[in-house]
Amino acid sequence: MIHLIAFEERTLKNKYSDFSAKYMAACNLHSLIAAHPFSAKEETLTNLESVMRNAQILRHRHSFYLFQAAAQTMVTIATKNQTSLATLALKTLKRLLLICSGAAHQAASEALGSLPFSIPASPSSSISQQPTFPAISWQQIAEKAGANPGTKPSVSGRSLLLPLRNGNKILVIKCARQEEDADNLITELKWMNILQQGRFFYPAHFTVPKPLSCNNSFVFSLKHLEHEFSTANTLHPDRLAVAFIAGKHYFSYANDPQLSKHFSDFTAVMQQNALLLGYLCSQGIVQTAAIPLFHNRVQRNRRKDNGLYDWTRGGRLDRWFASCRFPNIGYSGLRDFEHFIHVEQYGEKLYWHLGTHILSLFLVIASYFRNQDENLFGNCFNGQPVDARHLFCRKRVQTVLSSTLTAYYEGFVGETFRDELPFDLEHLTTRIIDEMGVDNHMEEILRQVDQQQMTDSEFRDFLITRGFPEKKAAALERGVADITLLTGPHLGGFNRAISIPELIEATASMAATCVLGRFNREKATMS
Repeated sequence: MIHLIAFEERTLKNKYSDFSAKYMAACNLHSLIAAHPFSAKEETLTNLESVMRNAQILRHRHSFYLFQAAAQTMVTIATKNQTSLATLALKTLKRLLLICSGAAHQAASEALGSLPFSIPASPSSSISQQPTFPAISWQQIAEKAGANPGTKPSVSGRSLLLPLRNGNKILVIKCARQEEDADNLITELKWMNILQQGRFFYPAHFTVPKPLSCNNSFVFSLKHLEHEFSTANTLHPDRLAVAFIAGKHYFSYANDPQLSKHFSDFTAVMQQNALLLGYLCSQGIVQTAAIPLFHNRVQRNRRKDNGLYDWTRGGRLDRWFASCRFPNIGYSGLRDFEHFIHVEQYGEKLYWHLGTHILSLFLVIASYFRNQDENLFGNCFNGQPVDARHLFCRKRVQTVLSSTLTAYYEGFVGETFRDELPFDLEHLTTRIIDEMGVDNHMEEILRQVDQQQMTDSEFRDFLITRGFPEKKAAALERGVADITLLTGPHLGGFNRAISIPELIEATASMAATCVLGRFNREKATMS
């Protein structure tokens, strides 16, 4: 066995071996080590690291697959070899996070992200769906909840809000969208019920709303609702809705400078929510939409991925600033429980969700500084991109980035982060300010094929909501030619890569570091 491993390692080291030979050697070596993990030596790790740092291999179009085999071999050594070599394998991968870039960095971070750890079983809820939906007025619901008599509700999106008598709570009546069904509504209440269970020990303040039933049903049909909403035509035709009692700050958003008048307040709220996101992920519970992330919103109706953003691919990020307008992280903790899911296993899926959280936290932090003047965006009168870099304070950006990411780690791993951040914070801060402080990428293209998916009225409304004058929108013929729209700022040109790849690498490094920390903690507990 040792001579077979040595043969594959010689092929990897041989400067005359072509890419195909090195790739086959890496794959064979992975199989051999998996079958005989104690046959690996320190020299094996040295050879694998050399492959990962090989600039010539990095330039190859398919380099990721070779790097992936090398990195996974190191993970196999770390998980199946119980000697000091296992620790050395993890130290090697951790070092590669700092010194590698591109495909090599992706392979190292994904390998660390695959490390095993335990996840609690899926929780259950006592809330179930009734077969019928009783017709109820919001006044009846308000009376049961304890609202002041005669108080008129305010409207926030598709929800009616009423303050309750004690002053610290509000009643929320949330309506289904036109295309939704009762299952979506009941999912939100189920997660509220689950997250109030005594099995959870939250590391930060978290006001979980309390579901409210009416006439023995949690889902009901609201009567006489049209006059309450200016956009009633976007709601479910049967006016399906649910009600819950939330803290008065449920609609207070983390990145609103009017609420976070002191920078310390904003930092504290970001830490609070990062702790909660990380802790719930450690329980396998994921908020899948901390903010809405899209690669291409326009194409979501005809793409298999619904236009959603896959951060591991590093593509253009659609309308990043608009995505941060109403984040599901706020002063009362996390929000919008309809987007919660339970992930059963460690590995690629959960690692991907960790990265989505971390990327979302990066974006919300940047939006806080841009929100100091939320009307300053787009293009100037002379067509040049708006430059809002003066709204950012470098020291404050670094402070909140560091404290938020270390809080996420602490929530997920269950212990304080005592290491250096796994990326160059100084350089990343510069790139964030330069790319997210200047609106270089405003254009979006409405393809002919996307226009053909619309009706004439939908086509006109689409253009008008994106800044077209009504007469100009009415004069355009649908499906004749691609149309350029100024809907940004985006991060990257249309159908191109993200304009700040350092953000993706930092996201991957931090997600991998969290998984590594959790793996090491569980390993130490068992030993």
